[in-house]
Amino acid sequence: MRDGDLSSAESAIRTAQLSGVTLPEDIVNIVLGYHALHGNTEGFEGFMANILTGKPSETQRDLHIKSYLRDPAVFASRAFPTRAIDLLHKYEASGLHAPMKSYSRIITSLFSVRPSPSPPSICSTPDIQLGRLAANSQAWDLFAHMRYVAHPTPDAHLYALMIRACASAPSSSEPERALDLWTEMLDAGIVPTEGTYDAVIRVCAKAGGEWVSEAIRFARQMRDRFGRGSSQVGGGDLEGVGGSRTWTALLDGCKRVGDLGRARWILAEAVRADGLTDEMMQHMFHAYAAYRPPFKRGATRIVNNGAVVASASNQEGSLATATECPSDPPQKSAGVSSDSGAVPKDLAHMATMPSFSHLPPQSPSEVVAEATALFDRILQDTSPTSRSSSNTPPDPLAGRFNVRLTPRLFNAYTSVYYSHASLESARDEFEKLFSSFSVDLMGDSRAYVDALERCALSRSHERDIAGTWADELWTRWEELEREWANGATETTVTARLVERAHTAVRRVHSLNGDVDRAITLLRTFMSRYPPTALLPPARNASSVDVDTPSMKKRTITLFAKPPILSTRTVLNNSSATPRPLVRLTSAIGPPDERVPPLLSFADVELLHARLVEQGRGKEVGFLKWACKAYEGALRTRREAVLGARVPAGEDVP
Repeated sequence: MRDGDLSSAESAIRTAQLSGVTLPEDIVNIVLGYHALHGNTEGFEGFMANILTGKPSETQRDLHIKSYLRDPAVFASRAFPTRAIDLLHKYEASGLHAPMKSYSRIITSLFSVRPSPSPPSICSTPDIQLGRLAANSQAWDLFAHMRYVAHPTPDAHLYALMIRACASAPSSSEPERALDLWTEMLDAGIVPTEGTYDAVIRVCAKAGGEWVSEAIRFARQMRDRFGRGSSQVGGGDLEGVGGSRTWTALLDGCKRVGDLGRARWILAEAVRADGLTDEMMQHMFHAYAAYRPPFKRGATRIVNNGAVVASASNQEGSLATATECPSDPPQKSAGVSSDSGAVPKDLAHMATMPSFSHLPPQSPSEVVAEATALFDRILQDTSPTSRSSSNTPPDPLAGRFNVRLTPRLFNAYTSVYYSHASLESARDEFEKLFSSFSVDLMGDSRAYVDALERCALSRSHERDIAGTWADELWTRWEELEREWANGATETTVTARLVERAHTAVRRVHSLNGDVDRAITLLRTFMSRYPPTALLPPARNASSVDVDTPSMKKRTITLFAKPPILSTRTVLNNSSATPRPLVRLTSAIGPPDERVPPLLSFADVELLHARLVEQGRGKEVGFLKWACKAYEGALRTRREAVLGARVPAGEDVP
């Protein structure tokens, strides 16, 4: 087996068995483990049938389930492990319960399932694979089922797995559920591990708000229990807290409350300990984007010999004209950011690198300067040929920034410009990045959606730039959306991102007064994703009559809940589709992530207001009909799934 000669090993075991020699179980398990590792289910079951004369042991049952999970059709594509779940329930029905490790394996696989595809070309087919939301619900159901039929008390590893899953709930983080599991674990006498602490810290940090202080409290408990940490200076209540996963979780919490002070200290500790990761830098840039500096240019007063001359907002144009170019308009040269602080068009005037002192940035320009310096450090340490800063790195960040350049990292960095710089500066930085790293970034959909939404939030003096840039972005976005609509698998476009992109570009044109262009884009959206697309055929379809304004009554087939997700009460698993006996999810089931792009009134509210102002009643009527058509189709879809009618006054999720 060390040489990979599987056939010889199997022949040797068969020969020994024919000779009457009883081999130790460990020898047989080595061959079974090889099959399980490579996902060879046929080889595993064939060898087990030929060699085993009795019932498989716990280890062999675990390896059997592992072989189904390692099947390339499931493992490589991160698909829903239906066959592995079926095998688990078949073992239960035969009275041979799998070990807890097997349940942990399947639950881990369920939490890693990819989202269900939502392009129209795929949504209209009946055999759509179950996606992430369905798998998440199934994982919690299997956890409850295991405790009912096999293992009442989970181990520390499984508790950590379920607590960590509370941070990835479909809607938002669930800290209350995580703390319930934590308390239950302690009451059962199970000693928390470092992984369990990291899990509960992550859940509390991701919940944001007051839960961030709970995350810090657990981090201090972890430090006291395990004695971890790299530095005892300057961290305040985080002194001595260390570890890559702990830092990542705390940075996630800092960005959600805009606590840049703590985030900068954690960054310095991670760099000093050579534990910096790309996820940490994503959270760091998001912390800069969420931070609100105390300095506001409009709130300052210019003083001359003790007397107030004027406010800075009144002098802004003259100051900008004197320092930059006499011919530039005052409002454009100032570069106003989202919090009314003045930001220069570029940072070339800064002769030195930011010092990263203990005091956080005091103005939007300082925030942008620090974020740009950090990004330059990343480029300098990852690619010698990229642009780099010639300045010596400051002492708090004297280590290396060995992180991967990913689309998420780029999007996090540009979010700093969207929050604190002018639209013109954000556009220049965006184009600079995409011209330098086009191969890696041009296919990322979130980059375009974020940029379009920044254009949609432009101020009055930025509308011309927003309109021009939005047109350029929309041309690129159309290519990505076309590929996604045709069923491309290697794309980051989703139905919800399509909705956001169309909403943003319609808003840009509405703000610029081009209402006709916004109406044209709306009609294009409806032609690509009509309301009837919400009612595709599906497995176990049921017929429903639907009325639409533009067609006669006809029969449409709808989604029905797959048998494995059925919540029907059963006392045994002798049915054709084994499923958990006890569930934690409701009878409604998980949210439907296969809904194609749709339209709501909030998406066209600004366009509606513009049409009302212009007295265009015909277009207003069309807008109302469009919103009601999507609402009605979505309501009909929900009724078919739930098997009950939704009251007319109830919102349709």
